[in-house]
Amino acid sequence: MNIYLKKNQERRLLAGHLWVFSNEISSVEGEIVNGGICDIYSSQKKFIGRGYYNRNSLIAARILSHRKEEINKEFIKGRIINSKSRRESIDRTGNAYRIVNGDSDYIPGLIIDYFNGDYTFQIFSLGIENFKNEIIDVLKNDLNANTIIAKNNFQARKLENLELYEEIVYEKNEYDKSVFEIDNIRYSANLLEGQKTGFYLDQNENRFRIRRFINENTAVLDLFCNDGGFALNAAYSKANKIKAVDSSFKSIANAGENASINGFNNIEFIESDVFQFLKSNQDEKYELIILDPPSFTKSKKELPDAIKGYIELNSSSLKILKPNGILFTFSCSHYISESDFINMLRKSANFAGKKIQIIFYSNCSDDHPVLPSMPETLYLKSAAVRVLE
Repeated sequence: MNIYLKKNQERRLLAGHLWVFSNEISSVEGEIVNGGICDIYSSQKKFIGRGYYNRNSLIAARILSHRKEEINKEFIKGRIINSKSRRESIDRTGNAYRIVNGDSDYIPGLIIDYFNGDYTFQIFSLGIENFKNEIIDVLKNDLNANTIIAKNNFQARKLENLELYEEIVYEKNEYDKSVFEIDNIRYSANLLEGQKTGFYLDQNENRFRIRRFINENTAVLDLFCNDGGFALNAAYSKANKIKAVDSSFKSIANAGENASINGFNNIEFIESDVFQFLKSNQDEKYELIILDPPSFTKSKKELPDAIKGYIELNSSSLKILKPNGILFTFSCSHYISESDFINMLRKSANFAGKKIQIIFYSNCSDDHPVLPSMPETLYLKSAAVRVLE
């Protein structure tokens, strides 16, 4: 199956982008098989890449290779193993990290996370769904998985006409929970029940980074604490007082369990809507606040309302920081650009009547690489903001 692009539509692809949109295609030759392998050509019939095709998706083709090589189990196996090896070449403390990050690892449509012998995966496209059994086989037989969990209950799959489901697809022994360690902190998580891939690994380095700003005199507030990662790192660093807030009873229970298995008893876990908590708790002041909300926007249309929400949260948080206090603040939507994020912080400081400095800016952990040619792979924005007065 050959795909030919309209005139001048190859420029973005030649610059390294991996997606072909349906409105960029001039014609398709050969038998059309949804999820099948295709070769992509410019309007001048110059070969661009080989990938998989889905005529029912807005992203009609996703490039796997810029060579005419066979796309089969050995190809997928090689990409997965090489991707995992790249992570293992980096000195890290712990046994939980992402091993495949979709487009950034040149396996568009596939996410795989590793948790001390247990694996979870997400599939975003029909083309890679056709290799699901091969992927499971690689994890089981080549990477010696104890448990493999498919975390495919997310709305993006509907764009590819894929069913939504979550299930254990392989278990060497009956699965209950995964126990793993990150930067000398132990976690216990039921990956089947957890959000996204079961546990948020993209914040590993940012969780570790807050330790630099904590001592025995530091009062810490962790907002949208989820399973407690930031609060646990604050406790590890001997913070004087820690409050961790989340609206989810399950998250609070999980975070409490994680604190218990580490012997941390200086965290107060609070089940509350974070917006309401901030409105009713403006008197107590903190040296350090972590603000890690969920994505407020799933489309560009929702962007203005999302930014309003971020401004409300960030301005309320800045108001309860002591002078020279630090706000670690995040946005996990790729629809919010870096400039949107910085501008949001400026407006938040104005609303709060505060002067601020951004003392550093970062993205995801190193196991979540960004493909420079694909802005879509840059989703997490984070900043450490110091309140001057």
